Amino acid sequence: MRPREFLDALTDPSLPRCSLTGEQAESLRTLLVHLYFADLDLDKRELAQLERVLPDLDRGIRDYIKSAATRRLDLDRLAELFPAPADRDDIVTLAEHAAWGDATLKARERSLIERLADTLGVLRTSS
Repeated sequence: MRPREFLDALTDPSLPRCSLTGEQAESLRTLLVHLYFADLDLDKRELAQLERVLPDLDRGIRDYIKSAATRRLDLDRLAELFPAPADRDDIVTLAEHAAWGDATLKARERSLIERLADTLGVLRTSS
């Protein structure tokens, strides 16, 4: 799987949901949930975005989000899963898109994106 698939699903609602499974997809979902919860609030716009990349669930979306929010966010493992520079750039872009999901960028969101970019070795041109 490629992070671009998640990014496209979030930015283009005319595309089908991206419900891929596997460790790479779950790592990206965990990142998104941590970003959406970084400001300790889940806005309805963020929830709508997240629904675009969730797998088919046997349980409710809120249960999934609670579970993902309690998972450790392992940025080093994310870097191992996505060694290609283009994928890493897309992950940072995906994170920035998610952080702006509620139309505001909080310090905790900015900090997480900075740690992510540093871990992935991605040079950011804006904040």
